[in-house]
Amino acid sequence: MTHHKPNRAVEGDPDHGHSRGMPRRPDEDELEQRTVHDREEAGLPARAPEDPEAEYRAAQDEIDREVDAGELPTGEAAKKHRDPFPPTRYER
Repeated sequence: MTHHKPNRAVEGDPDHGHSRGMPRRPDEDELEQRTVHDREEAGLPARAPEDPEAEYRAAQDEIDREVDAGELPTGEAAKKHRDPFPPTRYER
């Protein structure tokens, strides 16, 4: 007695529902629509920024400003001397 199923029972109809791998050229319009949809689901703007390097520099400048103003701890203290919880604006 064998427990093997024929390929058609396991894989389904080979003429329908089977992919032959990635297309040679992906559909750019469909890819763009899916990207916009995925970004919206993730709570991001629908379109990516035009210059991601400029956005990164702006974020880095803001971090540097917060560190210089003392708003952001730099982690220079040894771990045993640091507060076990991150700073919060809520009362403890």
